[in-house]
Amino acid sequence: MEIREKAFKLFKKSNGHMTSQKIADTLGVKLSKVKYWRSKDKWKEKINKNRGAPKGNRNALGNSGGAPRGNLNNFKHGMYIDNSKFSSKNFLSKYIPVATKNIINEIEEAGLSSLDILWMNITTQLAAIIRSQNIMHVIDKDDLTKELKRSKVKSNKRKTEKTSSNSSEKEYEYELQFAWDKQATFLQAQSKAIKTLESLINSYEKLLHANWDLATEEQKARIEVLKSKLDKKDLEPITINFVKASERNGNS
Repeated sequence: MEIREKAFKLFKKSNGHMTSQKIADTLGVKLSKVKYWRSKDKWKEKINKNRGAPKGNRNALGNSGGAPRGNLNNFKHGMYIDNSKFSSKNFLSKYIPVATKNIINEIEEAGLSSLDILWMNITTQLAAIIRSQNIMHVIDKDDLTKELKRSKVKSNKRKTEKTSSNSSEKEYEYELQFAWDKQATFLQAQSKAIKTLESLINSYEKLLHANWDLATEEQKARIEVLKSKLDKKDLEPITINFVKASERNGNS
């Protein structure tokens, strides 16, 4: 039996009175997982649905079921969309690759909260920024990158009554990236990436303080640890000093 099913059985056995925290402690899982299962699987609705009327109850005697004649509860204004169809995995499986569907299943099983998802984005963005230092590194002002853009082969055929010849000529087109071009591109990309990271951190802090009582100690400590790392000297922004050619050569 899966832990998810065990969690529901505990909830059902307690007649819906057992808290999510107690279920999490009993099964040794995260509170966020239990909360997600409880909401996603609609535990309360399942219990209430299965209860039914007591044995011998005659309240529904003579009722054929359904709404009274003339009832407008089922009247739909405008375009009506049945959300239950779109929340089903069967709907998504028609349009997304299998690998993507597997990732969605794993995310749902993990029971990630909004804070957890934001934190994953923060760490992924920071890792990409640090990794780009190595990929986009410019060695010096003479660092030139030469990439083959396209190649073409020309065939020249000549034929006379006495002779015939066949020769080919190759043409190559290269794309050159000079040091200043690469450095400018890197700085622009890095600036955008850092702004995105700052925005993610701000969103995390706002969501954290808005749900402070529900947040775990791990979620509260994450942001402080990250800030302390970002404040270190080795992650400070690079200072670039521009010097005129006349000053560099010692001319007044």
